[in-house]
Amino acid sequence: MRAASLLAPLSAVYGLAIRARNAILDRKAPVNVDGIPVVSIGNLAVGGTGKTPLAAWVARRLVQERKLPAIVSRGYGGSAGPGPVVVSTGEGPRVDARVCGDEPYLLAKTLPGTIVVVGSDRVAGVRAAAAAGAHCVVLDDGFQHRRLHRDLDVVLLDGRDPFDGGLLPAGKLREPPGALARAGLVVLTRLGASDRAAEAEAAVRAAGFRGPIVRAGHRAVGFFGAAGEARPVPPRALAFCGIGDPGLFADDLAAAGVRVERLRAFRDHHAYSAARWLALRAEAEAIGIPLVTTEKDLSRLESVAGESLLDAPLLVLRVEAVVWNEGPLLAALRKAVP
Repeated sequence: MRAASLLAPLSAVYGLAIRARNAILDRKAPVNVDGIPVVSIGNLAVGGTGKTPLAAWVARRLVQERKLPAIVSRGYGGSAGPGPVVVSTGEGPRVDARVCGDEPYLLAKTLPGTIVVVGSDRVAGVRAAAAAGAHCVVLDDGFQHRRLHRDLDVVLLDGRDPFDGGLLPAGKLREPPGALARAGLVVLTRLGASDRAAEAEAAVRAAGFRGPIVRAGHRAVGFFGAAGEARPVPPRALAFCGIGDPGLFADDLAAAGVRVERLRAFRDHHAYSAARWLALRAEAEAIGIPLVTTEKDLSRLESVAGESLLDAPLLVLRVEAVVWNEGPLLAALRKAVP
């Protein structure tokens, strides 16, 4: 609390700068690439609120609607730079995670029938997606990228604390709550099926948002080996991850019935080395328990560990996004992508 109070003046200055930036952008016409529909999945806060899993959920729904979607991402943690780099045309990744980043690699691996493009130049990314045949684009982490036209802005907020302590640097918000005026729909994430999130919804309404609000979370699909084969739930494990919320991973394992003997948490998008992998493997083998990690971490490990993953005592917990009251979101998608 004391640190937040000390940082409050800096947050006030930051807020003035953001409002000035938005005032300038409000007067500029965004770029519309060949009339291709764009659905942006974004948030207000730094850190993870489940943008990429929801982008995957949206892409799967668009495929079910007989569309050919493209997910266009910055490719954080990769070497693509401005790009664009076409990671997949719907048949799996063409490049490894060191080039495109772990999340786009995972999207390319798990979303057949979906084009994946990365690069910090999102306009160029959408053009590349259109050239690859995309009918529509899902922009991963696009709310602040206002140069590009979008037909629907979906904004994710943590359903447990939607405004996360206020503006940076005292809090975690990149923009003030009033920026929700640009959104078409709000998704409250990290909620269970029975979590009504009345306080979070009231806070969003108090910020002036009048559009639809839906609730979302995630569910565990099961445990798998590095080659994708289904595996039984391990009774005990050494868990490791490099994600935004390691505690959430530990909670998911506990809910699945796994006793986590040790948790090795690295920073988000951690770049694993061969030496780190060998050390983790040796630690697990020394105490006679398997390793368990996330699909996102496996994407980064594949490029350094190679085939040694296949004979290692390694399990992956697969999770997927779920929207508990999906009707308003589906209606908004169908309107944006006719």
